[in-house]
Amino acid sequence: MSGRTVLTVNAGSSSLKFSVYAETPDTGLSEIARASIAEFHHTPDIRCTIDGADHGDSASITVLTYGLKPADMTVGMVRFLVDALRPRDVSAIGHRVVHGGLKFDGPVMATNERLDALQAFSCLAPSHQPHNLAAVRALEDAFPGIPQTLSFDTAFHRGQPRLAQLYALPRALSEAGIIRFGFHGLSYAHIVEELDTVFGALPHRRLVVAHLGSGASASAIMDGKCVATTMGLTALDGLPMATRCGDLDPGVVLHLIQDLGYSPERTADLLYHESGLLGLSGISSDMRILRASDAPEAREALDVYAYRIAREIGSLVTALQGLDAIVFTGGVGENDAAARSDICTHLEWLGVRLNPARNARGDMLVSDEDSPVTVAVIPANEEKVIAAEALRVLKA
Repeated sequence: MSGRTVLTVNAGSSSLKFSVYAETPDTGLSEIARASIAEFHHTPDIRCTIDGADHGDSASITVLTYGLKPADMTVGMVRFLVDALRPRDVSAIGHRVVHGGLKFDGPVMATNERLDALQAFSCLAPSHQPHNLAAVRALEDAFPGIPQTLSFDTAFHRGQPRLAQLYALPRALSEAGIIRFGFHGLSYAHIVEELDTVFGALPHRRLVVAHLGSGASASAIMDGKCVATTMGLTALDGLPMATRCGDLDPGVVLHLIQDLGYSPERTADLLYHESGLLGLSGISSDMRILRASDAPEAREALDVYAYRIAREIGSLVTALQGLDAIVFTGGVGENDAAARSDICTHLEWLGVRLNPARNARGDMLVSDEDSPVTVAVIPANEEKVIAAEALRVLKA
């Protein structure tokens, strides 16, 4: 069963990410290629980078995307990768699927019946689920001989205690599936795999992980298992994000629709695409642009962002009944030293003490030697988890 090659696909609303992993006797899984197409709505020609190919240095190609649907781009990119990998045979194509609902609590083989069932959750993850599933169906038609597997962002959180999953709603709604699911689960699963390597003998049993990117969430993890998370039924809840509002009084939604005349569609667009850092600042959703700005609105947006994340971490510490360590991951968590510093400044009462030099360098451990709470930075790698799960499904 050794020597298999898995291609992973992460299809988003405006970007596509691909990785190729090969089984190796010594390390288990080794990434041999990585490709991405970013922001394909905004330009007809995309310069697509292919990194880490095992036969040479990084390379790039021009992908003509004008007029193409994202699913067609996915087929073209996978066809290119499959051809470039010869004489290797791709054993499976693994996909990230954001919402698995109540039924899907682990990776499965893709079937038409399962894809139809998952389509029902598109309304709960409108920015991701339709694109995830469209990629699977497109590749099923283009590569009928290659099995495809599905890995779910919600699966990691399905083991939360029942108290952490329930909303204070009528019981019939909870039984129908209106509960707290949580997302970014593939990222959290990767972090758990890296803990012993990163922390060694340092305490890390009670852990908060902050996945901070365009989407953002945080999770309380006890002994490698999720016990609470900030996102809920949808990926709109919890922390403020690039363009998503995060935690919001439901009465605001009712007021927008009932009193201000917003349609449900207009309200959804506001909450998903016009809020968060973009809405708070009125300038940009990009942390780099906000940090470079002298506008007081930009500073206030950054201050709200750090305060709200720290406040949610305090809530997660309650679920853990203490705190041994914090991990930052995701594009912002890994690369924005100022964001880590701003958040941790709010948490000094918990014993969180950053080392400014380590934090500025982005070291793996960024806390002081004598900090009661260890703070680490671990790069996200959802693709490796998808590849490992794909192989597990194949072998099962």
